[in-house]
Amino acid sequence: MNTDERPFVPKGSHPIETGRYLLPTNEIVRMHDTVTQWIDNRTPGGMIYGRPRIGKSRAINYLMLDLPSEFGENLPIYKMSCRKYKQPSENSFFEDLLNDVGHALPYSGKANLKRDRLFNFFLERAERAAQKRIILFIDDAQRLHEIHYDWLMDIYNELDNDGVSMTVILVGQEQLIHQRSSFIQSKNAQIIGRFMVHEYKFIGIKNISDMATCLSGYDNISEYPEGSGWSFTRYFFPEAFKQGQRIESCAEDLFSVITNLKAEAGLTKSTEIPMQYFTLTVEYAMRRFGVNGEDVEWLNRAHWKQALINSGYIKAEAYQDVV
Repeated sequence: MNTDERPFVPKGSHPIETGRYLLPTNEIVRMHDTVTQWIDNRTPGGMIYGRPRIGKSRAINYLMLDLPSEFGENLPIYKMSCRKYKQPSENSFFEDLLNDVGHALPYSGKANLKRDRLFNFFLERAERAAQKRIILFIDDAQRLHEIHYDWLMDIYNELDNDGVSMTVILVGQEQLIHQRSSFIQSKNAQIIGRFMVHEYKFIGIKNISDMATCLSGYDNISEYPEGSGWSFTRYFFPEAFKQGQRIESCAEDLFSVITNLKAEAGLTKSTEIPMQYFTLTVEYAMRRFGVNGEDVEWLNRAHWKQALINSGYIKAEAYQDVV
């Protein structure tokens, strides 16, 4: 369905208002190509690292939706989010893993039973899908301790003995690189060889081209309600959209506003805009200045400046410059 009548969306439920949506970026495309190669080569593991709030977790979610189109709809692909504990616990580790992969019984039994349950779950899923492989993303992987890798290696080896290849993709902050250096010094070749040989640095928006690609998603790829033909830009700026305005064309203005505000704040580090602050900026601009808000004719630099300041980006960058 594609209609000229603006669809009714209950207040507060549009993805721009909830923040629950995924759009590809240049960096996600580059990361996708790298991870696809790792999986295609049946690589045991690799690291994806970058500064906080840069968009790594959203990128994982996007890949989890997209990778099955590359490797088959039944690709067994899972994500574990690392919790922070005072001391590593085998019981908690396998409990968290079972819970995050969606096992029906994550909490019952001792640690060894949970480990066996996880192994059997992975084995059954790999054989059911005829893929003979398991893909596991581990988010906030900088929280893992050496013993966690030993437990992961046990699962990897057991699956390998049954003809199932497992690819573990560690996603986290730059501490991952320091952890690998520590493992090199302590001659932990097994951990490095299994999970840390390959690496990819995930970066934020660095130039106008990157920004334009991100903004174009709001014009072209986004749609809500599904099947309505109404992109996010069209929904919040229907008249401007009808007249040919696209938010992608604001890339130069927004990037200029960022550059100027950084200069005014005395921030000297090269520009690398985390996706968290970029999306907060765009969402604020659409909510505040779109048809549901002030209903301005179209966005200008003053609007983008207000939206960017509201996102907290400049304050966050000031902190980054200090540390």
